Amino acid sequence: MNALYSSLLELAQQRKSCRHFTAEPVSEDAVEQILAVAAHAPFASGRSNWKVARVQDPQVIAALAAQVRSRAEALCADLDAETAPFFRRYAQSFTFFETAPLLLIPYCRETSTMKSMLREGASPQILGWEHDNLTKSLSCVAMMILLAAESLDLGACYMTGPLLAGTDLNATLGLRDNFLLGAIIPVGHKA
Repeated sequence: MNALYSSLLELAQQRKSCRHFTAEPVSEDAVEQILAVAAHAPFASGRSNWKVARVQDPQVIAALAAQVRSRAEALCADLDAETAPFFRRYAQSFTFFETAPLLLIPYCRETSTMKSMLREGASPQILGWEHDNLTKSLSCVAMMILLAAESLDLGACYMTGPLLAGTDLNATLGLRDNFLLGAIIPVGHKA
């Protein structure tokens, strides 16, 4: 068996979602190594218009978690009395990222190339397809981040639940509303 394949298979097999972190910060060298691997992720149309937000400030991390909790609670208000408690319990898992010393958040500007080309002929299906392409491409970036973190013996987790807070998160991160977040990936030393 090819040694490179064997190493990749072993890395993929040992990678698990990590939800508990020590308080020890992630070194700048480790962050740069993770981002160097992520830079090789494939992206729709061969574009490289994505970036990774890096959040290490505990106050900003806490603010992001508070926004997710607030949005989840607002959604509970729209649910019937029987369903709301189940969603509330489910949504509790959307904020464990607040215990991590580092968040890596892949994002890109959501542009509508198809709308520019097709104008009024751009159907909701075509626009949805284009949006899905960006989302899937950001997932590729996220997977590279997860594998790179594991290769450095760091814990990480792919989280999309927090994205229900959408534009609130963008505002806290200093991004305009037309930026699409791919995931919140907490990274840290495994507890």
